Amino acid sequence: MLDDLGLYGPRRALPLRVGPVAGESTGSFVNRLAHANGLSLADFLDRVGQGEASADPERVEKYPQCTEMYVNEAGLRYLSVLAGRTPGLLQQDLPSLGAEWLLAGGPEEAAEWRWHWEPLAGHLVRYCLLCGDGLGAGKAVWLMSSDSWQVCARHGYWSDESRGRGPDFVELAALPETLTAHRVRQQLTRRWGPAGEELFADAFQVAVYWWTRMPDTVCWVQRAWTAGLGAREMRAAPLVIYPEAAELAGAMLDFERAGQRDAAGRARWLAGVELLMVRWGVDVAEGRQALLVWLGRHRMEASAAPGPAGGCRLMLASGHDRIASRTGSVGQRSCLPWQLGMAAAEM
Repeated sequence: MLDDLGLYGPRRALPLRVGPVAGESTGSFVNRLAHANGLSLADFLDRVGQGEASADPERVEKYPQCTEMYVNEAGLRYLSVLAGRTPGLLQQDLPSLGAEWLLAGGPEEAAEWRWHWEPLAGHLVRYCLLCGDGLGAGKAVWLMSSDSWQVCARHGYWSDESRGRGPDFVELAALPETLTAHRVRQQLTRRWGPAGEELFADAFQVAVYWWTRMPDTVCWVQRAWTAGLGAREMRAAPLVIYPEAAELAGAMLDFERAGQRDAAGRARWLAGVELLMVRWGVDVAEGRQALLVWLGRHRMEASAAPGPAGGCRLMLASGHDRIASRTGSVGQRSCLPWQLGMAAAEM
């Protein structure tokens, strides 16, 4: 591999190795690798290839928490040598090094890197502080997350893409219902695979609709304040609606499994969820429209097919399947159109 690096490419790994965290941003990893070896980030970037960075070294040091670093194929090879890991191993852990995100330029091109103003896909979210300490990560670790938040169920921390605006982490000890909701989501995924994750996504999008129109719902205001966030602050929304989204996902699963999709069956299910809304303090008249849209997308019969372990795999309705993606954020994995940040009039 070294013979292919050209006259000026790195010839050996840096003395101290740094292991990447699964899902870590490239910028976060190179920052940790640089500082572990006594290099500023700007000095390290000079070894990875050509690119443009601020003349202010203090500003360069802030890049990993603000945006993401991308390289071309030659830059990946340079980084591979410096890190002492094969390109394939780096690509397994660092999603922004995937083939679809490499900068243009074939293997014979000069090595290049670039920091985009915004990540091309996903969100920069802080990795759990205690998990990072346990790995000896040293510097802060940033993940490329499909959603704008992450939950560490092990240590009970919530983090998001706030990037220094407000608390970096929210301790969920005071919000046990949110931590429980995350575990419910994990159970749905483990038991039902993509269908479980997509039903959670549908439920979450319904809750987004509700929060956008009714942000002053008492339980959401109380959770936001407990977390040290403003009740109408958009970054608070995923955190505060998580419990209702998880419980609604369970109700949606019951609907799918029951298979009673005629008008009477849909009406019974809707009445049951409206009772839940009353318990949650969500205005029924304001919020039922979102449920009607969901029922419209899921009115066709679902079917079960053998799963890989001999069990049953839940197949969601074709109206859902035509729209929802099997990968990406909760918004992409849902069949519902609303997105966090839309104005109520747009929904």
